[in-house]
Amino acid sequence: MTASQNSQNLRQNLRENWVNLGAIAILVLSLIYVCFVPGPEGLPLIKIGLPERTITLEVSIMGMNDADLATTFRQGEAIQVSINNAPELPMRVKATQAIPRTVASTQRDGTLKAQPDPRPEMQFSNNLQLTLEGQGYANDKGVFLGLKRTRIGATLKLRTPDFDAPGSIVSLSL
Repeated sequence: MTASQNSQNLRQNLRENWVNLGAIAILVLSLIYVCFVPGPEGLPLIKIGLPERTITLEVSIMGMNDADLATTFRQGEAIQVSINNAPELPMRVKATQAIPRTVASTQRDGTLKAQPDPRPEMQFSNNLQLTLEGQGYANDKGVFLGLKRTRIGATLKLRTPDFDAPGSIVSLSL
């Protein structure tokens, strides 16, 4: 090998090293950005310095078709909750309350009165209000369960081993 070939090989190796170092730097910066910069929901992937808090949700389930409502969601039972199609999170049922199904009925004096729904097809259609408790995070951007921001009115899916039920968040507290 001549001296000119050696110098060309050395230059090419130096160029390759700079390209490799540039690629490594881009990869490291990308990882830092993904893990530590808040996403569109306002919560970074790695939650450094954010303490977990107990979050309580009031959830309304309307028109749930179940013959035995008392055993569907039991107090203290662990269930899986998915908010806006996010990955499921474990939560615990703190309280359940059946909401009676009523219809507006006009009275002889022209007033309206709520009466139990007399239709036989509504016998198995129930309304339910659940109080759920789980772990989440709170910051100046809102309350988070998992990586999803939780808001009043958000839809969620409740899953037990025996039942799936859609619902919506009525109340939210820390």
